[in-house]
Amino acid sequence: MNVAGRTVAIVFALLIIVGLGAATARFVQVDEGQRGIIITSGAVEGVQEPGVFFRPFAPLTRVEIVNVRRQTLQISQNVASSDKQLYDIDIQIDFSRKTDPESLRQMYARLGAEDDLLRLQLEGFASDALKSASTQFTLDQALSDRGGFAQRIRTNLTSPPGPGQQSPADQLFVVIEAVKVLDIKVSEEYARLLSEKANLEVKIETEERRRQQIEAEQANNLFQAEQEARVALTREKGQTAAALEAANREAQVRAIQGRYWRENPELFELRTRELMVEMLKSGNIWFIDPNTNITLLLNQMATGTTVVPNPSSGQRTSTQPSQPATQPSQPATPEQPAAPTTP
Repeated sequence: MNVAGRTVAIVFALLIIVGLGAATARFVQVDEGQRGIIITSGAVEGVQEPGVFFRPFAPLTRVEIVNVRRQTLQISQNVASSDKQLYDIDIQIDFSRKTDPESLRQMYARLGAEDDLLRLQLEGFASDALKSASTQFTLDQALSDRGGFAQRIRTNLTSPPGPGQQSPADQLFVVIEAVKVLDIKVSEEYARLLSEKANLEVKIETEERRRQQIEAEQANNLFQAEQEARVALTREKGQTAAALEAANREAQVRAIQGRYWRENPELFELRTRELMVEMLKSGNIWFIDPNTNITLLLNQMATGTTVVPNPSSGQRTSTQPSQPATQPSQPATPEQPAAPTTP
């Protein structure tokens, strides 16, 4: 065979090899939110992460795409509460497949790669979990605590039913990400009873606030009355103490006066006249009431005030002198000596 013939044969053989390689090659694009299950001769060989899978001369190899994104399942069901009330409930379950290679291998071996079969299996488990949770709540509790009701459903899906058993989520190789109670529908009669109960609770709350307001006003009035009573009591105590003090001083003055008269009446008369002289030396004119006592005269002399008897009422009037008298007139001499009233 000449050179040209050998060249043609080589080219032809290369074309056959390239054709066989292209015909048996496997090229798969795995996107984010997906995983590729590599299967060779019917057995799971491995898991392909997001990216490109290419293998030439692989006629017995295929790649199954599995969705690992978050999915939503909605269930509507008629259930019975713990207080024997029937109602319809709508719930939503958010879930996703586990992404570790071992879980993906077991999931594919048990359920395959289709989402429909997985959703069908999860719906059956969710219905059982919903029925079990409804028997643990009264209808009022389910209506008022939807978050707690949803948490109970999630717990039933993620907890093993017994020792040595797997939870529904583990059996399906999924992660329960959220459970929500969308709606609870009750009968018209029960809805009417709920409305009456709500109105009654509003009235009770209103009356309670009104009672608290009345109690607060009464407490405020009582506090004000107590303060006024304390002020009045303090005033009375002060007046009583002042009256007692005045009476005590008056008694002391009278006792001193009596002692002076008993010991030396002449000395008392002499002291009275000396006081009159001192009053004249000060330059003031004194009009002395017959009822004036020595103690009062001493105090007046110290402060420089003038005592003038009031002819009409018989009471003393005290004035401050404006200018000393240059020609003092003859002071009126009392018929009897003045008696001191204060020490």
